[in-house]
Amino acid sequence: MPRRFSAISLVALLLSGVAFALTGPTGLAAAKDVKPLAPPQIDGMAVYIPYNVAIKIDGKLNDWAGVPVQVVDYGPKTSSNFLEDGQFSFSVAADQANFYITMSAVDKTIIAGKHAGAFWNEDSMEFFLNTTGNLNTKSYKGVYQININAADIGKKDPNGLILTGVNSEKIHVRGLVFKTQGDPKGWGFEAAVPLADLGVVPAPGLEIGFQAQLNGASVLDRDVQLAWSKADVTNISYQDPSVFGTAIFFKVGASAVPTPGRLAPTPTPPPPPAPPQVSVNQVGYYPSGPKIASYALADTSPQTWKLLNGAGQQVATGQTTIFGVDPASGSRVHLIDFSAYTTPGTGYTLHVGAVASDPFKISADLYSSLEKDALAYYYRSRSGIDLTAQYAGAQWARVAGHLSDSSVTCYKGVDTNGKVWPGCDYSLNVSGGWYDAGDYGKYVVNGGISVWTLMNEYERNPKAFADGTLNIPENKNGVSDILDEARWELTFMLGMQVPAGKPQAGMVHHKVHDDVWSSLPSMPPTQATNRYLFPPSTAATLNLAAVGAQCARIWKTIDPAFSAKCLTAAETAWAAAKANPSVYAVPFAAGGGDYSDTKVDDEFYWAASELFVTTGNDTYKDYLLASPDWASGMVPSWGSTAGLGTISLAVIPNKLPADKVQAARQAILDMADRRLGFAGRQGYGVPVANFVWGSNSEVLNSAMLMGLSYQFSGDRKYLDGAAQALDYVLGRNPLNKSYITGYGTNPVQHPHHRFWAGRVDEGYPTPPPGVVAGGPNDMPSDPATLAAGLTGNPEGKSYVDDIASFSTNEVAINWNAPLAWVTAFVDQEQHKSSVAPPAAPAPKDDGSPDQRALILVPVLLVVGVMVFWVWRRGRRNDAGA
Repeated sequence: MPRRFSAISLVALLLSGVAFALTGPTGLAAAKDVKPLAPPQIDGMAVYIPYNVAIKIDGKLNDWAGVPVQVVDYGPKTSSNFLEDGQFSFSVAADQANFYITMSAVDKTIIAGKHAGAFWNEDSMEFFLNTTGNLNTKSYKGVYQININAADIGKKDPNGLILTGVNSEKIHVRGLVFKTQGDPKGWGFEAAVPLADLGVVPAPGLEIGFQAQLNGASVLDRDVQLAWSKADVTNISYQDPSVFGTAIFFKVGASAVPTPGRLAPTPTPPPPPAPPQVSVNQVGYYPSGPKIASYALADTSPQTWKLLNGAGQQVATGQTTIFGVDPASGSRVHLIDFSAYTTPGTGYTLHVGAVASDPFKISADLYSSLEKDALAYYYRSRSGIDLTAQYAGAQWARVAGHLSDSSVTCYKGVDTNGKVWPGCDYSLNVSGGWYDAGDYGKYVVNGGISVWTLMNEYERNPKAFADGTLNIPENKNGVSDILDEARWELTFMLGMQVPAGKPQAGMVHHKVHDDVWSSLPSMPPTQATNRYLFPPSTAATLNLAAVGAQCARIWKTIDPAFSAKCLTAAETAWAAAKANPSVYAVPFAAGGGDYSDTKVDDEFYWAASELFVTTGNDTYKDYLLASPDWASGMVPSWGSTAGLGTISLAVIPNKLPADKVQAARQAILDMADRRLGFAGRQGYGVPVANFVWGSNSEVLNSAMLMGLSYQFSGDRKYLDGAAQALDYVLGRNPLNKSYITGYGTNPVQHPHHRFWAGRVDEGYPTPPPGVVAGGPNDMPSDPATLAAGLTGNPEGKSYVDDIASFSTNEVAINWNAPLAWVTAFVDQEQHKSSVAPPAAPAPKDDGSPDQRALILVPVLLVVGVMVFWVWRRGRRNDAGA
């Protein structure tokens, strides 16, 4: 009996330790038998501060028991690796004298003391306080940003913190910084701020502005940024306090829960609730693919759905699955999974009671026209060539724009920062290329990712767009048509390089455009006298280095002379960027977008990767392997290009060791899993965490990573995930909107574009088919969205189909490229597949490893082994008794 009691006690002791470890990332929070001291947060918007809580700043967190823990794994730049700054947690509390906060992060590699006083660029955590009483202020007067950095780990003096941040010197912050215990490892801090310094006296319901943020570095520079307030999706908290969330004082023991004033109903009557709607892919579904629809309805009980064919006959029925509240739209959503029905046909509709979906088809041929229309966007956006009716279509034919780009000199004048630019003594031939978006500028940093995506589509599948496939003038020259289109942009980019013998030789001009914005609507002029080259940048230079290297290997046998020209330009650009590693684009007065990018480690990694794949040179291999962006699986965008390098290393045969190639592939697989997790948390299956400017391009680039993951693994979930991303942009969304012109029942009709302006009687046509709009934007910033009342809308509904809405309805070359890639990929792979998909995955998994599982599994294994050992020893002793 004593022996058995000891074993049971041991198990109980170990399991109680597990329970304590699982209460929060640092083991600090309320144990399960401790009543919470405050209400739960309103996710990313408001958090409650329990006050009259006794806390001592000693680095020991047992006195925080009962204070709710908030966990954050979202923000402007999320991590591809859970163990490297994948999430942080925080808790807030107060007594009558101090505001208290503790924060902690999972962080396998702590980077500290590498950037002098620029602690934001390494591992640090920040909290922001606005106690002015005006939660909508945009001024930092009376507002505080406090940055606490990992370099202070282990210091014993609470008064010795090295603090940075706006106005941080104006308040007295005491605290201790420490490494967290257990596995996974990380670091954290505990701090106090005198309420007298803040001018605050605790009272029930008192609100202050609050934000918490993690800056994470996995190798050297910050490559992760997570932020609690979901109003800040672009890292502007340090400039604009109006994007903070709120923190509300809550007296411990009180029963009434204060309503956040910012969220309280206004006297204006709310708009009527949206009618029930069944949202589907308005083009259709593959017979063997997933077929999921979303049904917005407040009723919380399952509903009967019916699938009717084109003749109005019922062919399938079932019950909806309750998803719950969709975080992006605020709607309560039911899911309809009719994947088991596989009969091809047209005119299908889903019905729930009296509510019907838009019609759609079930067909093995869904996107064969869309994938070509998506690429036709580029011919119709060409600069420097007459667009003829034969190739562009009669509606979209026009005379050549900007023939004067054959000789353009440098901008001379003053930028918005007051800097005087002297101009230059040369002119360049920057003819050709594609107009970037709704305007007539041409930008190297946006051209780079766009032309790379087209060339990658060719490299992945050279037969996809063979000569004669596309309706372009070069479609009978014996070269893949997608390469002919890419070459039009490459020629422009090559022309943007600073000539030998000139200052900054080998660097690349960032952009070319007029010095004033062209009017809306307008035709591109044949000649322009106010068009300039704008100064070179490191980012633009590395874009040319990357795509020039990619060009060199693709054209090596197709056109050796062009291949050699591309490689020479690429290697010259690489050397120039190494010599000028921090030349950043700056804002100018008007006429074009800034495309500013002050973090170029990712471009260096991308360029080194492409140059290594092409040349096999160890110099590039050593650089890319030592890069902080090595094996980054981040979803690509024009300002975050590391993922492009990883894709090339993972897909194109090269001289990397097999384990490094596998590491590159695994990074892509991991990000695809994370994106599938995001989709599972959304009632409309969209694989993003936030809806930023151009959110549809993030959806499509996420789908591209899923496509590659399917190629690597053969796992059907990735192919299905890519298909469901297309479902979203083609109508399965909260607005029942197809975000692609000419496709679906309710497509985009009024994109922000100067020529496709829809004033047919004035010579401005409606948009051609196959053009994707930017989509919902959680921070809409144009007059059209303000006039439409989108401010404060749920982010998934922050969109208006208006030509004046450049922040939600613009089109762009880098958005159509992944549309072409994904539609071609999904169409090709679905034609190969005839296996019916599994049922829809369980919702609301964020795609990240479960931190608690990471702790629990090994601990339970240890417990099991020890119990077995005690039992076995007891058996042996009993046998010998």
